[in-house]
Amino acid sequence: MKLILAILGVLTRKAVAVAFLVVALVAATLVWNWVREQSSIASEIEASQVEVAATLQEWRTRKATLLKAEAQLDALRAQEPPWYQPAEKLKWRARVAAAEAAVDSARAARDQAYGGWQSARQRLQQATSKVDTAWAGILKAARQTWWQWTSIIVLVLAGPLIGKAFWYYVLAALASHRPPARITSPERPGTLTAVGQGKVLEVEVTPDQPLIARMEWVQQYSPALAKRTRLLFEWRSPFTSYAAGLAEMTELRAPTPGNGGMALLTSGEDPNAYLLALELREHPGVVLRPGAVVGVKGQIQLRPRWHLTSLHHWIAGRIRHILFCGTGTVYVSGCGGVELTAGAAPTVIEESLVVGYDSRSAFATVRTETFWPYFRNKTSLFDYRFEAGHAAIRQATATPSARRQGNAFVRAVDAVFNAIGRLLGL
Repeated sequence: MKLILAILGVLTRKAVAVAFLVVALVAATLVWNWVREQSSIASEIEASQVEVAATLQEWRTRKATLLKAEAQLDALRAQEPPWYQPAEKLKWRARVAAAEAAVDSARAARDQAYGGWQSARQRLQQATSKVDTAWAGILKAARQTWWQWTSIIVLVLAGPLIGKAFWYYVLAALASHRPPARITSPERPGTLTAVGQGKVLEVEVTPDQPLIARMEWVQQYSPALAKRTRLLFEWRSPFTSYAAGLAEMTELRAPTPGNGGMALLTSGEDPNAYLLALELREHPGVVLRPGAVVGVKGQIQLRPRWHLTSLHHWIAGRIRHILFCGTGTVYVSGCGGVELTAGAAPTVIEESLVVGYDSRSAFATVRTETFWPYFRNKTSLFDYRFEAGHAAIRQATATPSARRQGNAFVRAVDAVFNAIGRLLGL
């Protein structure tokens, strides 16, 4: 029975596909024949219009010739010689006869041209009556809006180049000349050190230092540890916790004093995911990318900090920073490897590789080196520059999705422009 149903299902899908294909072919044939017929009629109308214009001009020319011949005949008749000049009168009669013959010939030519004009008009009317109203509307709309469509096509073809050139040569150049910005004062005390890194990190859990980690990263733990779900890292700051990516987490705790255990943090899905353990001691704040934080241990608090006066933070897409402050350990993830960099000299790091940085570091956005890689989407538009004495967390590689997403500020402005374009019918 199942085999029969499967066969019937296959046959039904095949029949539906064949019917759809037949309907599509018939519709395409009908549309093609209709367009070809209307195009032929349009060509006939254009030829008839040319013929009407030519015959009308011919009739007007013949009419003018007739009027001129009649005027000459009337003038000649008025010049009749007296009766006592028989020789002159004989010549005059011959000229009058010739003029009358010329008038008759011009009148016949005029009448013939008029008949040709009327015949051409009738053929034009007959051809016009064959035109479909839909085709006439299409032609009328095309004639009225051809320049708009041409402009749209030019914008579509040259739009990416124009837009990227504006971002690269105007906005990015302006940002490159702005002074760097700091979120917190460099005079504030606190230390930030890396205490472990690798694909797998073993974390010790004690009664006074539980581990709060994202569910998918806790792959192994000691049976002595109690495990429960913690929906938000800080209930007093639900929106901040959610924005930092610290939602739907697992809390591992040692239930009895004097006992503890170990927990393993590792990615069970991405073989290129690496972890870095950052130890904070009375630190004023570390800025980390949302979603990069895997786990937190110790007395770590989240503090939002707005920064509206710096163009660099607007361009970076972060005017509201979430700082990880206090004393404890924060576990962050990166692609292909993640490390804490610090040096006495300034450094520039590609935008998509920056996982976070010390809030006391002088930070700026600078334009990428050349235009062509940015135009070809091979690299991001902005790099991050950190001045001497910085502390930044960088990953070795960026995931394809992160590179496609690019800069948040650029995406937001592009989305606004695209929305305006759709609203205006562009």
